[in-house]
Amino acid sequence: MVSNILRHKVFISYYHADDQRYKDFLLQQNSLYNIFDNYSVRERDIDDANKTSEQIRRIIRDDYMRNATVLLLLCGRRTKTRKHVDWEIHTAMYHSDVNPQMGIVVVNLPTIRQIQRSACDDDKKYFGPGMSWTEGSKIRADIDNDYPYLPDRIAENFTRDHIYIPVIN
Repeated sequence: MVSNILRHKVFISYYHADDQRYKDFLLQQNSLYNIFDNYSVRERDIDDANKTSEQIRRIIRDDYMRNATVLLLLCGRRTKTRKHVDWEIHTAMYHSDVNPQMGIVVVNLPTIRQIQRSACDDDKKYFGPGMSWTEGSKIRADIDNDYPYLPDRIAENFTRDHIYIPVIN
């Protein structure tokens, strides 16, 4: 059991059709090592019968994401094309009366190749020793070249100052 690590309340965002096995693996590891508190939506948590997309998004935002402190984005080949993933990223980025702003960590899944990008120096210690980090360009064309699978909302934030979103494998 890991006891000396600060535990966060985590909401996992991912493309269900392609990347469910990676979320399942992560949750299996969490059940063994008790790394974080899971605030993610599980299959069949939300009865979507007779609900609009907006109603479902409101339930996710107000009942799940509201209590989380970190959005963990599992980034695969088609993650950037998913409107619900984009909506979850948007919810995590902005502070409102109902939902506080969350930290964001992007995890490159084995199905893609993107370089790791450092967060602020203080955060590097949480991701383990011996990791190679790239400070990263703030030029959008460079970002799009280095991170072809990254959702646009995150790539756009890499062009801004004082935005700390690490990308790890």
